[in-house]
Amino acid sequence: MLSLSRRTGLVAGVVLMVASVLTASVASSAEREKTNTVMTVGEMCGGCVKKITKRFDGVEGIAKVQCSIEKQSVTLTPKDRVRLSPKGIWEIMESIGKTPTKMVTPEGTFTSKPKK
Repeated sequence: MLSLSRRTGLVAGVVLMVASVLTASVASSAEREKTNTVMTVGEMCGGCVKKITKRFDGVEGIAKVQCSIEKQSVTLTPKDRVRLSPKGIWEIMESIGKTPTKMVTPEGTFTSKPKK
C-alpha cells in the first residue's frame, strides 16, 4: 500500500514539473510575441520574400524574419532585450519598395510612417 502511495506521489510530482515547464514555455513565447513587429504589405511574392529576408537579415538586433505570402505580412522578432525602431523598420521597407499598409509594434499600431 505504501508503495502505491509513493508511486502516486512521484507521478504527481512529475506531472507538476512538466506542467510548470510547459507553462513557462508558453509564457516565454507569449512574451516574445509582444515584442514582435508585424507589417502588412499590399502584395507579396517569392521575390519579395527573398528581398525582405535578405535586407533584414543584415540588421543588428533582429533575431528572426518571417514572411507570409498568404497573409501578405512580415514578422520581425528582435533579439532579447532589443526594441526595434518603428520608423527605422518602416524606412527599411520603403527602401526596398514595400511600404507597409499597417505595422503593429510594441510601441503602437501605425498606418503611416511613424515619427520615431
